[in-house]
Amino acid sequence: MKCMKLLFLSFLVTSLSFLYNYPTFAGRDAGVDKLKQELIELEKITKPLIETFRKVSQLVSPSVVSLSTEKKEPSKNSTDTEPPPPYQDFQPKRDHPTENVPKKGLGSGIIIDDRGYILTNNHVISGFSEDEITVVTYNGEQYKHSKIVGIDPNTDLAVVKIEGENFLPAEFGNSEEVQVGDWVIAIGSPFGYQQTVSTGIISAKGRTHVIPFVLPFVYEDFFQTDAAINPGNSGGPLVNLRGEVIGVNTAIATRSGGFQGVGFAISAAIAKETAENIMAAGTVIRGYLGVGTHDINDDLAVSLGLKDKKEIINRFGLPTEMGAFVLEVWSDTPASKAGISPGDIISEIDGKRIDTTTDLQHAIRRAKVDTKIIIKVIRDRVESALEVFVERQPEDLAGKTYVAIRKLDEPTKFSLGLLVNDLNQDIAKSLGLEGEKGVLVVDVEVNSPAERAGIKPGDLITKIGTKEVHSVIEFMTLMDEFLETNSPVSVFVKNKGFLTLK
Repeated sequence: MKCMKLLFLSFLVTSLSFLYNYPTFAGRDAGVDKLKQELIELEKITKPLIETFRKVSQLVSPSVVSLSTEKKEPSKNSTDTEPPPPYQDFQPKRDHPTENVPKKGLGSGIIIDDRGYILTNNHVISGFSEDEITVVTYNGEQYKHSKIVGIDPNTDLAVVKIEGENFLPAEFGNSEEVQVGDWVIAIGSPFGYQQTVSTGIISAKGRTHVIPFVLPFVYEDFFQTDAAINPGNSGGPLVNLRGEVIGVNTAIATRSGGFQGVGFAISAAIAKETAENIMAAGTVIRGYLGVGTHDINDDLAVSLGLKDKKEIINRFGLPTEMGAFVLEVWSDTPASKAGISPGDIISEIDGKRIDTTTDLQHAIRRAKVDTKIIIKVIRDRVESALEVFVERQPEDLAGKTYVAIRKLDEPTKFSLGLLVNDLNQDIAKSLGLEGEKGVLVVDVEVNSPAERAGIKPGDLITKIGTKEVHSVIEFMTLMDEFLETNSPVSVFVKNKGFLTLK
């Protein structure tokens, strides 16, 4: 309220000053002419920028298409009562759910080859057959039959192809050169309005955890922008002021379902690489490690029971805030075969320093399948080099299995959704856990923090943070410390590594 009063007073003073200094009625024309002349002079300064926006739009628009999808056969189970997640394209909402409503969708795409290859988001065409996709080019031409060349759910990208001539492909730019504050232009078909242009800046770069896919190998490297992106923009280009594609508009963060100033575009580095792979082979072949990692930061410190990232640096003997902390290592993967363990910090790959999990992701994404790489890890304050044989990335994660067991008497229950008990000799022997220390997970509540973290009955928890657990009493004591501060906690699960409960 105080702020509003100050604004009003400022407006009042400005208005009175303007009236006092404004020319009298007799001299009014002279004042107006003066203002117009000043605006004309100012326009000379801004005209180059205005012309830039115009020319970029003229250059790129012919390379942008609209994609509409519609199920030819009604969906028997669809009621369409839930609004779409913020990363999906527009789905018509109905006040009265009805049975057998055809499924529809809208999105955008980028012509990337003069032969008619179009890059878009996988979620734009997912679930639709080729004859259910219609492509509309910038001049209104419709293509009813599109060939789905290939998809890559791990990047949420796909390539389709239309038959024709004289297509104008867009040009990819170097997304590594993009800086926060750079002007950008988004082009697409928000809510079906084709060839819509919006402008803004790069608000942030290197964003991850944007799309809530339940996939183990999602690749995320997003630019955040305040250029208006709405449902229907997905798959369209985010371009720089040279008219080069530096990102593919993919998601928005919203509470209303529409634009609220936070949009995301996957970087051209990933988009170009993915598109070229799909065009060449119809699929994307990548190597992988088989680890879950976390940046060295205060959030990691809290989950490990430490004060801040400085304690991590001291505890693990790091020269600075660098590396990717290994939370999980899945069984029968290149990482497990090479001897990488949870708690290791990956500091270097083939001579290239790793500062963040994004650096690690980039390095592994570029590693050739069926080749050997040298990975340096810091363990117990000592750096060592491990030879890793890069294997082809599987479609799903193998090895995350658990043993179902009977419930024990009076297990200890926590608000995080865990039922645990001591690991006695008989149970340890029956489960092949002889010689192990820790507490045994007896049950996990549905939709609890424990379940969401991936903990299952039969798992053995051996650490909370960096502290070992040998009994339920120790488990309760350490858990209480975290629960009192209402902070997330990482537990070390045998064969799964560190999992974070929050």
